Amino acid sequence: MDFMSNLQSFTESLPTALQFLGIAVAAFVPYIEGEGAAIIGAIAGINPWIAIPVAIIANVALVALIVLTFERIRAGIVNRRIADGKTPKPTSEKQQKVRRALDKYGVPGVSLLGPFLLPTYFTAAALASFGVGKGRVIVWQAVAIALYAVVFGALAYGLINAIS
Repeated sequence: MDFMSNLQSFTESLPTALQFLGIAVAAFVPYIEGEGAAIIGAIAGINPWIAIPVAIIANVALVALIVLTFERIRAGIVNRRIADGKTPKPTSEKQQKVRRALDKYGVPGVSLLGPFLLPTYFTAAALASFGVGKGRVIVWQAVAIALYAVVFGALAYGLINAIS
């Protein structure tokens, strides 16, 4: 418990803007993302009404950027292949796995189940590269990010309050 007390004291000594920035940077890291950043906020003693929304906003912002980027890349590749009369290249094993899941569960299912298997960023990029509409991908990824960040953040805050 001494580590947590020291970490929380250190975090409280930082300006609020740096606390926000720390949560946002954590939310940008694959595998940590929104839910991990919310947990980090709980461990660091940051107010959950601040940490969880910041984690969600940062994670969704990066996912949106990735989706928009991959949508443009895909459009360029498709247009070039059409102009050249070429057929699509075979996809990687990971892409095939996401494609099978997309065919089976749809965008909502892949978005909600994806974080258990792959980083949200990979899932969002794969969905955009398959031609799924960018708005649909961003909305469902945002739903999944918010759901997991709220659930895991609330559990972490509750657990920390219970043991302290």
